[in-house]
Amino acid sequence: MRHLALMVALLAMSGLNGVRVLAAELDIPPRQHSRDFSMQNGPPNCSRWTDDCVNCMRGAGGGAPVCSNIGFACQPKAIRCVSPDTSSK
Repeated sequence: MRHLALMVALLAMSGLNGVRVLAAELDIPPRQHSRDFSMQNGPPNCSRWTDDCVNCMRGAGGGAPVCSNIGFACQPKAIRCVSPDTSSK
């Protein structure tokens, strides 16, 4: 039975000698950042934001944002606003 399977495999491979398989030539665009803000700067008009790993909030009186540390096994997701900035209204 093993010899039969080996013979079938060899015959199938020998029949494919004349066939060329080419990889598709795809133009892969460069990676685009989704927005012009980073985790440290945060989205505009947002007082608290997260990527489900790091939580950030704007400093009091327009100070620099304060962020937590990331966990060692965390997989960041898209940055989302948790609390809109109400100080500008």
